[in-house]
Amino acid sequence: MRIVGRLPHPTLQITVFANDGRFPVQFELGGLTQVYRFRKSEHLQGMADVKKLVNADLIDSVLAQFKVMREAHSRALNTFAPPEASQDTEGLPDII
Repeated sequence: MRIVGRLPHPTLQITVFANDGRFPVQFELGGLTQVYRFRKSEHLQGMADVKKLVNADLIDSVLAQFKVMREAHSRALNTFAPPEASQDTEGLPDII
């Protein structure tokens, strides 16, 4: 797999690859990654064609999916969050 190019975006890092008759397009944001693979065809031959695919509609969908991914990531990390301290100290000895 080789990098064909990068597409500019203010918040996303968008990298286009070429690999075995496909163009994987990788979107990165805040440590999360999404990859969309597009097969080469008569309408999709190179970077100029990939730029047409990565339009506002696709980017909006990618950003919406990143929101869902970020929420799932946060929930997973909360598994390791320390439990909240209980306010019930009745029955425990006072520590001096």
